[in-house]
Amino acid sequence: MVGLDGPLARGCEADPAAFAALEAARFDAPADTLARFLDPHGAQAVGFKLKFDELVRPQWRGIRQLVEADVGLRIVFLHRRDLLRRYLSHQVVLRQTGVTNVPAGGDVPGIEPFEVDIQDCLRDIAETRRRSREFEAAFAAHPSLQVVYEDLAADPQAACERVFGFLGVAPVPVRVATERIVRMPPEGAGARNYEALRAALDAAGEAVAA
Repeated sequence: MVGLDGPLARGCEADPAAFAALEAARFDAPADTLARFLDPHGAQAVGFKLKFDELVRPQWRGIRQLVEADVGLRIVFLHRRDLLRRYLSHQVVLRQTGVTNVPAGGDVPGIEPFEVDIQDCLRDIAETRRRSREFEAAFAAHPSLQVVYEDLAADPQAACERVFGFLGVAPVPVRVATERIVRMPPEGAGARNYEALRAALDAAGEAVAA
């Protein structure tokens, strides 16, 4: 469990046992845990993250239906502009690191070069675009805001202030509690066959960041 912030984060940083207890309690007593997260700190809004690859699965159908039906919910879409880097980052997690980020100041694992499955990459990018269209249509009746991952990473405060305004809550300083693992451009992110990959993307009409 990473990404805690505010007074609760500081308490967990000072007492590792409190962090372990909170991590266990979120499954054993979810309602009480949410109250501990929110009530003492005067939360003005509460939200939750859902990924597209979860919402297309049958076991999440009930959750999706609840979200679609409640048009009072505000939806913040987080999109990745560079879908090639998204794919490569995901492959690094699957093949090597097992984690998508590390706590701020933590050791960043090394990345070994690997051969990219070009057809799988093309399928992934096409499916990501399809799912974006599907869920923008599914939540078309909801108030929504589009946030781009690259903009968020470049200036977390500015991107989050857009979210604060959209939610109608007071802005606060943003503390980034994690660090990215994959930081280099695609040709250095483990893709041994980058030139062939780029040629295939060009042929498919997919733009590749310079």
